[in-house]
Amino acid sequence: MAVRKSNRLSLQQVGPIKAADVMFGDLTVIVGPQATGKSIFLQTLKLVLDRDHIHDTFRHHSVSFNGDSGAFLGGYYGKGMAAAWNKDGSQLRWNGKQATLPDLARPSKGKQRQEKLFFIPAQRVMSLTRGMTQNFGQFDYGDPYTLRYFSDTVHDLLQNEFGAKGELFPQPNRLNDTLRKPITQHLYGTAKLAVDSKDFTKRLVLNVPGHKEGLPYTAWSAGQREFTPLLLGLYWLCPAGGTSRRDEIEWVVIEEPEMGLHPQGIEAVLLLVLELMKRGYKVVLSTHSPVVLDLVWALQEFKQLGGTESDVRRLLNLRAGGYANELGKAVLKKDLRVYFFSRDNEVKDISRLSPLSDETAEAEWGGLVGFASRTGQVIADVVNRTESQPKAKRRNKAAKVEAPAQ
Repeated sequence: MAVRKSNRLSLQQVGPIKAADVMFGDLTVIVGPQATGKSIFLQTLKLVLDRDHIHDTFRHHSVSFNGDSGAFLGGYYGKGMAAAWNKDGSQLRWNGKQATLPDLARPSKGKQRQEKLFFIPAQRVMSLTRGMTQNFGQFDYGDPYTLRYFSDTVHDLLQNEFGAKGELFPQPNRLNDTLRKPITQHLYGTAKLAVDSKDFTKRLVLNVPGHKEGLPYTAWSAGQREFTPLLLGLYWLCPAGGTSRRDEIEWVVIEEPEMGLHPQGIEAVLLLVLELMKRGYKVVLSTHSPVVLDLVWALQEFKQLGGTESDVRRLLNLRAGGYANELGKAVLKKDLRVYFFSRDNEVKDISRLSPLSDETAEAEWGGLVGFASRTGQVIADVVNRTESQPKAKRRNKAAKVEAPAQ
């Protein structure tokens, strides 16, 4: 039996992160309130894995930091983020090997320059301006590298591979029909995502039946604007034809895949996440959506209780068939992890997601179901209190409520 390679990132006293020790699975989900260091942690994972590729990319775009580690860290994480590293207290370890952010701010002497991790950032909507993609150089110093590079990748995809194609979604050679149907149903409806090249400028539009001209980007729903750059990133990760994945890419990070989406739209996105896992990518998500953890919890329970691919299909509302059956079987073999980032506390492993756990962070799924649990408890208390009152007293209260205003 092959030994699974350990992938473990540990940070201490880096920005708002007090202590984070994360062992990554095939799917790793990170939850927690805003400003707890989730993005810093994920950007650091990217920097550890792709250090030289990042330096090469800056150099390719004529960005030079002249050996100034603070300037590099500001250019990579965002302006002012160099202060996140404290030389007297901060620590970083990747698979047990110690490093520092100032060290990573300089190129290594290694020969491995290929990118290993593709990062889809939370700010992905900024990669489209009025429906036009943005290249690396159109952003400013201090805009996070992960946004700039993602936008540049999408820009290159649209200008080259999709440049001669009018329609981007649906495409029969991109994504299985099982994945396309929920996107059509819950995200685009009858509209078709297309490229409009009028006025010598390529813009994304939605072609709607009955409209002669494509619907401009500014008229799209918030969910459509958020989802479209995510879809283009997934297109890049899932090439057309017989190629199942980008050979050099091993990891995919997606920040807040639920942005702007109805729960049914989030379900459609989660199918795409499972597709990435099926193709062999290690996927890391940050999320504020309980829908994401609903899926992880159910899959964890299936694995414990002997669930089958048919149970996975029922959960995902998929009909039996070759692709759906394969997807169900594949995800049951995957290792799933969940970590909770909190303020002023160490990051906690809450992978079991047990509602009966004595650990509040686990029982309330990092706070994502805390309000719902509290609401249920308060309502139950009110019901019990009401039922314990004499009938006559309850009738008098009801009569006062129903009495018309004088």
